[in-house]
Order: sequence, then structure tokens, then C-alpha cells
Amino acid sequence: MTADLTKQSIVIGQSTLGKPVTVEFIGNKESSMRIFIIAGQHGDEKYSRKAVDELVKYLKLKSDCSFFAAILTDVNPDGYENNTRENSKSIDLNRDHISLQSNEIAAIHSFVRGWMPKIIIDVHNYPPRRKHLLKKQMILSHDIFVDIPTNPAILQILSDNKLNEFFTTLKSDLHSKGMSCERYAIFQKSGKIRHSTIDIKDARNSLSLKFGAFCIILEGREPLKKDGIEGEKRTISSQYHALCSIINWAEKNKKEFEKKEHIPKMNELVPIRARYRESNEILKMELKNSKTKQTSEVNLKRYSPNIEIAQFIEMPEWYLVPKSLTTLLEVLKKHGFSHHSKTNIQKQVEVYHLKDSQTDRKTSKKRIKKKIKTISISDYVIFPTAQLGGRFLALLLEPNSKFGLHRFPELKLNFSENREYPVLRI
Repeated sequence: MTADLTKQSIVIGQSTLGKPVTVEFIGNKESSMRIFIIAGQHGDEKYSRKAVDELVKYLKLKSDCSFFAAILTDVNPDGYENNTRENSKSIDLNRDHISLQSNEIAAIHSFVRGWMPKIIIDVHNYPPRRKHLLKKQMILSHDIFVDIPTNPAILQILSDNKLNEFFTTLKSDLHSKGMSCERYAIFQKSGKIRHSTIDIKDARNSLSLKFGAFCIILEGREPLKKDGIEGEKRTISSQYHALCSIINWAEKNKKEFEKKEHIPKMNELVPIRARYRESNEILKMELKNSKTKQTSEVNLKRYSPNIEIAQFIEMPEWYLVPKSLTTLLEVLKKHGFSHHSKTNIQKQVEVYHLKDSQTDRKTSKKRIKKKIKTISISDYVIFPTAQLGGRFLALLLEPNSKFGLHRFPELKLNFSENREYPVLRI
């Protein structure tokens, strides 16, 4: 959808129960620096909504905006009303950015495709208490966790120096207000520690990969009951100040985001499999002791800060999807991918065939072989890869992709043993 910039707010969609999903516009509509702020994907995260509400009040009083902001305070109005993480169809909205089964996330993708923000900030709350950490008498204590896109297929917009500057600026700004900030870390039950996830089911990675935006996930510490009203105020305040810091940083660095969108070329290498690689580095992080209530710096081992690419593919010119796979076609059309049909044309295509029902246990990668054959393409819908989000399309459709649509049984993408993979390549 194309946003009507003459209005102060627009309804971009409806929840399952018919509640409006509304975006509010604030700032200089002529600015090329467009910032989209999303809150409330999880209905039970009320503090992130309140922080964004505070930001809206502040921005409406700011007379010298050099950016244009679109703000969606409540993505999941049904979940908010019921105080549930999921929407009324029991869908976790921040895990629906591939299948687009929910009205709410389909509306977000449609809006982003039309409005094309440079920066997207996805605002959440995180629970500081985790069972496997409590066994070690540890509680997460940072006011803010923040992270950036991590899937290796996403082309990096900013240099490493600029990324370091981003983290350093945010930490410094919050520290000056007596608040703490760290890069988002996931503590797995196995004891391994990594930053965020490389999956593309969430807003951060999927919207970055699909639209070329710089997506930031901003997680505020959810207050514990014993923290009382002061704890709630601190959570809201820390997220509000973090949002202000990010926006100020974006205004100062707007030239970094003036690059054109990337349209992939045929034979371009795209990583479709990757994994976190454990290193000898030690992650130093402040954690609170659940018994003494003291916060101290802890040296954390089994740290995996790096991502290792396990497999590339060469981008084809087209992907051919059988017209019989109606559910898959519906998903791809929801994503807005350009497509067309041609009849009575014979083409040589690349076909994947599964090998011997074997799976590589180390990589969970299906053993496949590729062959060339000539077919009529009249029974297929053609999706060119030379379009915005072409790399995202490759990750969705490649049979060996760690992130592909074949992971979702509801899409009925036939990936059975000893058969040809139904999606073809030219």
C-alpha cells in the first residue's frame, strides 16, 4: 500500500477481530530519512507501548524534525486486550514474517513495501528471569537490550565502524542517565551464548532482507513485581530514552542511508545456510545474583559471536512455482513479489532431486542432486529474482535453505523423499 502523507494517521489493516491497526505520521514528510517504529507485536508487552506513546508526545512537540516517522503503537490490539503474547488466532506475530498468516503482519509488510522506511525500530520487553539462569543464581539486569540484523544474506548497510559507533552512542547516552544497555544476548539451556538469531521469521531480519531497511530490535527489561511502580517507570523511561537516542543518531547519520535498494543479479552468490561459531572469546556482562541481589561483571564462556556461512547458491534468473501449489503462491503474493505467467514456451530448467532419503546429521541438510531438463512452463508462475527482496525470495524457495518455506508444513510444499522438488530454477 502507498501511504497517504496528507493525513496524520492511516489504518493499514485490521486485526482478526476487526480492530484497526493504525500508523501515525510525525515529522517532516519531505525528508528522505523515514523511520518506522513498531510496538506491541506481543500483546502482553505493555511497557513498550507506553514508551512509544511517550515518544509520540515528545515528537509532536519537536519543531525541528529532519526525519519523517511512522509510528505503530499497537500491532496486536487483540492480544493487548486479552493480555496474551499471541494474537486472537494464537499466532506469535514476531514469528510470522515468513508465512504472513496473520492480518496484522501482512498489513505491516504491505505498508513497508509502499512507504519504504530507511530505519525500522521494533520495540519489545524482555523477561529478566530465566529458569536455566536462575539455576546458576543469575538474573538479567540491563535496562535495554538492542540488536541489529544478523542473517548473513542481508547486505550490510553500515560499516563496522559505524555499527560500533551506533552501539557505543546508545550505551553512552543511557549510561549518562543512570541506565544500562547491552547488545542482545541469548543464553541457551545448553550453556551456549550468542547474539539474537539468524532466522528470518522475525521483523528484524525479514524486513531488513526483504526491503533493505536497517532494522533494530529494542528490548526493555520487564519489571518484576517487587520492583513496584518505580520499576515500571524505569522500564518505560529507559525505552523512551533509547528511542530518542536512536533517532538522534539517525538524524546525524542520515547520509549513511542514502544508498539505493539492492536488486540482485543472476549468478550473484547468496548464503542460504549458516551457523553460529563458538570462539575462545569471553563475553563480559553485568548480571544480578538472584540471592545477594548484587550486580557484578561476569566472564561468560561458550560464547559464539561469529556467524559462519555453510552454503551459498548462485542466484537464478527465475524461480518457477507450480500453479497447483496454491498455498505457496498465496504467501508469495502476500509478500508482494512480482510474478508473471507465460504459455507455450519450452525452457531448460534446473531441477532438484532428493538423494536416497539421506540427511547430513551435522548440518541437517538434505542430500540433493541437480539436473537439467526441458519443460513447458505454462503450468508455472514465474518469479524473477531481479526485484526488491530477490535474496529473500531465494532463501524462501531454495530446497536446502536453512530458512525456507519448506519448514512450514501448513504451506504443503512437497519435500518428500525420492521426488523432485516442486520449485524449479532457470
